[in-house]
Amino acid sequence: MRKRAAIMLATLLGMLLAGCGGQEPPGGNDRQLTLATPRDLVAGPADPYYTHQTLRVWEPLVTVDDKLRPVPALATGWDSADRGRRWTFTLRDGVRFSDGTPLSAESVVANIKRFLRIAPRQSAFFSLDAGMEAAYGKLGEVRAEGGKVTFVLDRPVADLPSRLAGFSSMIQSPKAFTPSGDFAGKPVGTGPYTLVNWVKGQRAELAANPHYYGAAPAYRKIVVRVIPDANARVAALRAGEVDGLIDKGALLPGQVAAVAGDFRVIRSPSVLTHYLTFNASRKPFSDPRLREAADLAIDRQAIAAKLLAGTARAGAGFLSPVFGDLAEPGPTVRYDPGKARELVTAAGAPAEPVNILISSAETGQFPYTDIAEVLRAALEQAGLPAKVTVAEATKSVMEAGDYDLFLSAYSVPNGDADYLFRRFLRSDASWNVERKLGYRNPEFDDLIDQATEQTDPARRRDLYHRVQRLLAADRPMIPLAYQDNPIVTTSKVGGVAQSVAYVVDLGKLAPLR
Repeated sequence: MRKRAAIMLATLLGMLLAGCGGQEPPGGNDRQLTLATPRDLVAGPADPYYTHQTLRVWEPLVTVDDKLRPVPALATGWDSADRGRRWTFTLRDGVRFSDGTPLSAESVVANIKRFLRIAPRQSAFFSLDAGMEAAYGKLGEVRAEGGKVTFVLDRPVADLPSRLAGFSSMIQSPKAFTPSGDFAGKPVGTGPYTLVNWVKGQRAELAANPHYYGAAPAYRKIVVRVIPDANARVAALRAGEVDGLIDKGALLPGQVAAVAGDFRVIRSPSVLTHYLTFNASRKPFSDPRLREAADLAIDRQAIAAKLLAGTARAGAGFLSPVFGDLAEPGPTVRYDPGKARELVTAAGAPAEPVNILISSAETGQFPYTDIAEVLRAALEQAGLPAKVTVAEATKSVMEAGDYDLFLSAYSVPNGDADYLFRRFLRSDASWNVERKLGYRNPEFDDLIDQATEQTDPARRRDLYHRVQRLLAADRPMIPLAYQDNPIVTTSKVGGVAQSVAYVVDLGKLAPLR
């Protein structure tokens, strides 16, 4: 009776406090967070992933640390055998999908087989257009064995955990997909948040996942607004409409200093590199002398220091320094407009202006309009008349071959340099072929194929250095700058960190008092 009376008394007191406007639970309104991004981090049911990894709706088997080394995520560890032909991944215990069903080796296998079934397919985040061989190698079989997942390969892959990091090993409940591999409804992952609402191109609403196996996220709800215009993003931050700006190009380089006095700016090295890609399938840049002339005409130091406002380092080797010892330490970049003019004179200037293509979407992330104008002036000074084209659908423009130079930022979703080499530049790579790069070098193809199977880290590093020396000589793509990725939050948001793949872990964000 005493116990029953105590329960009734507690209930009555709770009702009285509620009626008198009693205090909210710890966190109160702070437990909702609003962020803004330059792009939509939800792509919808037609996309292979539905959401970007940043939203933490789904998780991969493997992720990477700040040195791009593979580290556990849903897999706690892995072993290889038969010189890289067999890889076995051990899964984390006690993991459930957001619908409450347990993660199993069979559900992982179902996800891998789904990728194999639907590839090639375009994505707003990480394209499957190269097919899954770029991720898994020549996969003979994937199977569940005693709670573990085993990949059996026809040919060795020395770095499968790196290849699987991020998007290539996204795991969602098999119930989330139809037999065709499309999404049956909303994504059903294992991350700390679930997607509860999405308005395309405007906002995504996330709610804490009650089945999350880790520490419960501090925010019950996160709203991620899409604000493509860079000035509008900062205005929303200053007006208190959002608590932070995240993702690739969250702040334009020129905005960093102005914002830093009033907000917390986090800058960290990233795998983002600004590349200038040549259309070498037609004149004028089918002539290697004119590719060299364009290279020599560009003052990378000035672009990094002025237009990128010190948020980037001048490019040199093809791989960013964040790749550690895989990045070629030797290449130096010359700025020699006089030599550029000599090369143009020897090769002959084109009759029509060369077309510098940039994406309208990226102008809200980086000062590409200004950089393209500087490139145009530099080329003209070297004797190469040029024009700038801003396009929304750059893919279709490139596939039509209606460009000569393409300025864009690229990165890797994992720690695997092979992704850049094999997806973009191998002779049979869809990106190379369909977008008219015209790069054909059997030695390059052979070197990256050797590196794929090389289990000795020192030998693999040497192969990649040789690859980068080839690219420095052939110039199918030239690195202009290695970009930091500044993001910003108010002082009320804690736990903010950013990976080298510019992913902010929303699950670790927490209100500060």
